[in-house]
Amino acid sequence: MDEKNILDKLLEEHNGYIRLIDAQNEGVSKYTVMEYVRKNEMEKLAPGVYISSDAWEDRLYLLQLRNRKIVFSHESALYMHNLSDREPFSPVITVGRGYNAKHLKDNGVVVHTVRSEWLELGLTHAQTFTGNTVRIYDRERCICDIIKNKNKMDIQVFQMALTSYFTDGDKNIHNLMKYSEIMGISDKVRQYAEVLL
Repeated sequence: MDEKNILDKLLEEHNGYIRLIDAQNEGVSKYTVMEYVRKNEMEKLAPGVYISSDAWEDRLYLLQLRNRKIVFSHESALYMHNLSDREPFSPVITVGRGYNAKHLKDNGVVVHTVRSEWLELGLTHAQTFTGNTVRIYDRERCICDIIKNKNKMDIQVFQMALTSYFTDGDKNIHNLMKYSEIMGISDKVRQYAEVLL
């Protein structure tokens, strides 16, 4: 496959985005990528990240492309899982302790920090509104996170998320309890489960 075809394929697979590093990993030279970007009148969104003129800009996906270790959580994850009808004004993410998130906070991202061993607990993938795949916590981890951080949550978002989760047929109480044990909040989670189930 020639370099142009590789770039066409990457562009299609990533919904109009190309990362320089992905192209280089496929054996395409930086010069060829820059020429492709210029010929196709693509816009530079960040160092090494380009978008075609007919693609929708996706802030969450761009955040994920630039910060591979972040996980969308709390209000952002609740909204993507349809456990909240309020899209957060700022993206909400979780990172492991020791991750330098100053650049994210400076750009209006709400950052939660957890123990490194909890970072991948309940990790899954979901699609943003434009169909791009990002790292996100599953529904059970989201419920544990909001119960653990209840005092920092909007009470209406909190109540809607719990009610939506516990009345949904797709809930996984086994995973919910497993996560809550690991996170040291099993008593609190059990209290909510007893009231709402």
